Amino acid sequence: MDNKNVIASGISDNELARAFSELVADRWDNWDLSLFMAYLVDICAPAALPYLAEQFDVDGLQGFAIAENEQQQREIIKRSIALHKYIGTPWAIREACRTVGFPVIVIEEGVTAISGGPASPDDWARFRVLVEGGVSRHITADDARKLRLFVEFYKNERSHLVSLGFFQPLEDTRVFRPAVADRESMDVMVLEACPNPLVLDPAGTLDKVTVTASVPWVIEQTRYGWEDGTGDAFTLEFTGAAGTSEIVVASDPNTTAKREMTVEIKTTSGRTLGTLTIVQLLHWNAYSRAYSNAYNTFTDNTAKP
Repeated sequence: MDNKNVIASGISDNELARAFSELVADRWDNWDLSLFMAYLVDICAPAALPYLAEQFDVDGLQGFAIAENEQQQREIIKRSIALHKYIGTPWAIREACRTVGFPVIVIEEGVTAISGGPASPDDWARFRVLVEGGVSRHITADDARKLRLFVEFYKNERSHLVSLGFFQPLEDTRVFRPAVADRESMDVMVLEACPNPLVLDPAGTLDKVTVTASVPWVIEQTRYGWEDGTGDAFTLEFTGAAGTSEIVVASDPNTTAKREMTVEIKTTSGRTLGTLTIVQLLHWNAYSRAYSNAYNTFTDNTAKP
């Protein structure tokens, strides 16, 4: 007997009940049940997406309204749990911007309130972001305003966004490669160091910073004194190659107090690209390691919602 014709034994002898059961079964067997699977974000109906965005707290300028197309809207919903878990970290800013079509090129921390202006004790809380927009995406003033509010949502409360810039690559790269001796002044130069700051343990164990740069770079010294009166120092090993490379950092053990040093990263012609801050703690615990990892180097290995 066909399963769709099986009804409760108590009414199985009722012809009307049997006829109704067969009619309903024919209709239900042909229903597309995917319409009821709203939490399968990749296949749910487009009409359900705004409600899912609201439920997962990524609606409006928290992501859904920034997305350029339906695919990006689905992606921001799927990434919502991880984004809210790590909100307030550079990773959350990078991942949120990437998801809505604006990959982050640079997050620079510790910048002055006015570009090129005097240093201030509050500089540690100031940062700037440079994002990449696709060559086919027209960025209006309203888009820039919305994206700034978007970044403001995912940053931490203590930090202040000084500036948000856009980089759009051109298909004809010769625009950035003129046939003149001073070619570097026409190049778009970007650099990102992660983690920054780098937090060393008290023993000064070898640690690494990943550097992504569009041009060759250099750090003026390979050995720096901590300048805390102990005579201790730390060393840097690097290649300075364009693209992605590493800086290997090691230090003498710390037996006094937390110490910090900032070094400049420059182009081979001496132009400053950015800075790297190195911190060495006196006491090392699980919280220090967890904070450093989450703030700087989080890699999402969790299942997508």
